[in-house]
Amino acid sequence: MARKSKETINQEILREAKDRFEAVQSREGTQRSLAVEDLRFVNEHDGMWDEDARSKRKDRPRLTINRIRPAIDQIIGDQKQNRTSIKVRPASGEADKATAVIYEGTIRNIESQSQAENVYDDGFEEAVTCGYGGWRVNTEFADDDTFDQDIRIRPVKCAATSLFFGFSEHYDKRDADYGFYTAFMDLGAFKAKYPKSQVANWEQREFSYDEKWFRKDEVRVAEYWKKTPVNKTICLLSDGRVIDKEAEKPVLDELLFTGVEVVKERTVKSHKVEMYIVNGAEVLKGPMQWAGKYIPLIPLFGKVAVVEGQEIVYGLTRFAKDVNRAYNYATSANIEAVALSPKDPYWLTSKMVGKNKAQFENFTTKNSPFMIYEPDERVGNQPPQRTGAPQVQQALQGITQQAAMDMYAVTGLEPASMGNSPELKSGKAIEAQQRMGDRGSFVFNDNLSKSIQYTGDILVDLIPKIYDTQRVIRTLGEDGTTEVLKINEKAFDEFNQPLIDEETGKQTIVNDLSRGKYDVEVTTGPAFTTKRRESMEQLLELTAASPEFAEISGDLVAKSMDVIESDELAKRMRKLYIQKGVAEPTEEEIQEMGLDQPQEPDPQAIALIQNLESQTAKNMSDIENDQVEREKKMAEARKTMAEAEAQELENDLIESGVAELIQDGDV
Repeated sequence: MARKSKETINQEILREAKDRFEAVQSREGTQRSLAVEDLRFVNEHDGMWDEDARSKRKDRPRLTINRIRPAIDQIIGDQKQNRTSIKVRPASGEADKATAVIYEGTIRNIESQSQAENVYDDGFEEAVTCGYGGWRVNTEFADDDTFDQDIRIRPVKCAATSLFFGFSEHYDKRDADYGFYTAFMDLGAFKAKYPKSQVANWEQREFSYDEKWFRKDEVRVAEYWKKTPVNKTICLLSDGRVIDKEAEKPVLDELLFTGVEVVKERTVKSHKVEMYIVNGAEVLKGPMQWAGKYIPLIPLFGKVAVVEGQEIVYGLTRFAKDVNRAYNYATSANIEAVALSPKDPYWLTSKMVGKNKAQFENFTTKNSPFMIYEPDERVGNQPPQRTGAPQVQQALQGITQQAAMDMYAVTGLEPASMGNSPELKSGKAIEAQQRMGDRGSFVFNDNLSKSIQYTGDILVDLIPKIYDTQRVIRTLGEDGTTEVLKINEKAFDEFNQPLIDEETGKQTIVNDLSRGKYDVEVTTGPAFTTKRRESMEQLLELTAASPEFAEISGDLVAKSMDVIESDELAKRMRKLYIQKGVAEPTEEEIQEMGLDQPQEPDPQAIALIQNLESQTAKNMSDIENDQVEREKKMAEARKTMAEAEAQELENDLIESGVAELIQDGDV
């Protein structure tokens, strides 16, 4: 079979991309047009009046009172106070908590370097407004003089007209076979980047039909992402691990040498992700292989409903537009009616005017404290009188009031949820009402969490493939502290010999990010600064209630304080607590305080010890002297007793006459 030329393959790719894009537009065109209308309705100066209404009310009062924007801002404000954080947990294989912490810190650093909070905020605002939002994940070279790459999270502007996906059953479109990201390029930049290419716009339906939205001197191009099916062989090893045969082929021989054998192997269906840059005429660039298994385009939807298999996507604006139109019309008509209503004039006769004509003519321009008139007996000498101006239509005022109430019902944000409850005096009661109002908008925050979790899945899949060389990376702690780590570094023993893993036979790698599988979950709550302030308030309450707690918590209170030198204050208090034995020192504190080194003796302690030793020696000497004295006394006592016994014996002998016989020599 003859191999296809690159030109033929590119034409097939372009045809495939066009067919797929047309299918997406046919399926979602109506929803996208409504989304653009929502964006213009809320954000444009005159977006709340369509062309027909503008023409009919030409040269007439036409007010725009945007009651939807404050409701959107309320939801956005709640979201900014409660940030969503990505958490990484060990899942299987050789995954461990220490490596999971490195993943988390790396993701935080990626978010920090990407200014991801702004990216998430922009996508969230679009989703709340029109139902469509999103962002993307990119890889970029870390510097001009290196081949190392970094991962970044980048914004997608106006996702309603730029982010498209193939059929998917998942909310986040992770199972879609293809996706598109379309954007405009400046004509000069396009010619400079693709000098040999045709200037042809990527064919896309215009979702706005206002002429001012048509672009001049720009070219629309599209990134066409697709999953290409591939087969791969996986192997079950005798130690229980499952590996990709092709990926681990270089070390299979080493594993066999260590006794690890392939028990089973089978072929499974998988895919690779590729990206092409195309315009309306040709493939400009590609295919470019993506390192991860996911298409790195992340959608964020407002609310999604499925009716007979058709997805309906909308935000807060969609069903509030008619209410805001009614409010604007009623207010404009009300003001117009007031403006056109005749004034309430004075009714008087010509005789009443008399000689005071100038006074009556200047009545509306001069603020005179009195009016002079001539009495007219024909009207009973009554002064000039007003009969009352015609009343403004009560119906218009009723429409305005009803539209204001309908706006609360449609958006789900009642006045109480915005803290507007005069009858509530308790702070807790007001806070409870605000939380009840937030329930109607919780779906937006929940969908944001889903999209950020999918972002975490993409990053965890991508990190070990991008950060796959021995290098130094920066990780970021939850409290904003940074740490520089070496990853994928080979380990050696004290004799500079490679450390070999006995189980795998491979050389041990320090912080090997490719080992094990990890899961992603997200948590949503106040930002770390807010949590620190709340923590400090609780600690102060406990400190005030318990003196014992105050004696052991000073370093924690100092660390939670939002002052410039809080870290230094906490550090000093930690040293004091360590010296007192209240707190256990960390390894870093042991080294910093020199607790692992021989300590210089304290002069007071030395004097005390010497005093104790002297006193002990004296006590021992006294004890020994007492012992000698006791033994001497006991010896004297024994001698006295012996002499007494001898004298007693002699007396007995004398009494019995034996003593005399002894003296005479008879005995």
